[in-house]
Amino acid sequence: MRSILSDEGRAALEAIARERALVILDFDGTLAPIVPRPPDAAMNAETRSLLRVAALLYPCAVVSGRPRADLAQRVEGVPLVAIVGNHGAEAGFGPVDRAIGRVVEGWARTLSRELSGAAGIEIEEKGLSIGIHYRRAADRSAARRRALAAATRLAGARVFGGRLVVNVVPARAPDKGAAVAEILRRIGARRALYVGDDVTDEDAFSAEGVAVSVRVGRTHASSAAWYVPAQRDVDALLRALVAARRRLDGAGGECTDALLRAAAR
Repeated sequence: MRSILSDEGRAALEAIARERALVILDFDGTLAPIVPRPPDAAMNAETRSLLRVAALLYPCAVVSGRPRADLAQRVEGVPLVAIVGNHGAEAGFGPVDRAIGRVVEGWARTLSRELSGAAGIEIEEKGLSIGIHYRRAADRSAARRRALAAATRLAGARVFGGRLVVNVVPARAPDKGAAVAEILRRIGARRALYVGDDVTDEDAFSAEGVAVSVRVGRTHASSAAWYVPAQRDVDALLRALVAARRRLDGAGGECTDALLRAAAR
């Protein structure tokens, strides 16, 4: 895993800029800092301005485990080509499989019964997926084990961890990798840059068409080829993407400068 902000990494970004490839980012832990209460998550002003400029220079999308309606509110005003929620299952184009929603509703009722009385565990039913949060548990290890045990008993579920959360999605639902492939197909692009920070992003890191995969936080456990050290460094990555397009601007960068000024207002 190599730094995307190194000279070698910037060369990879130049290739993305020349092709004006699709740029896709996760939300929590990538565009927005992780916070104690997920409802409080938000991009800071600088990140929002940079993302707005990047979205004018590249086709950009945001993919998240959040419900799409919730995510859309948090990226309002950014000209994105796609907003995808529920770990890839809720793309916003084409009909949603309502049968998946009914299965998830049943799982939520089962989990509520089985985890009733478990201090510090909160069940978030998101329409097409479930998050079992244990951030507030006094014994997080015990809470995680209990949440995993309950989730893995659900028939037809795909269960995976996250940042102090156990995620539950129907095994047949599209994942983030499938979402990337569909966005590429719909906009007629061949290559993408993907940025994410969590287990669920691994499906996208290895997806066909993802030419540059960037993980927030360095680890040998990821299939991503590149990394930025921390969430706060995503701004530097967005600046590098903007700068790469600026260098390709035939007007000497004046157009991009105008976009930067407009985005800052």
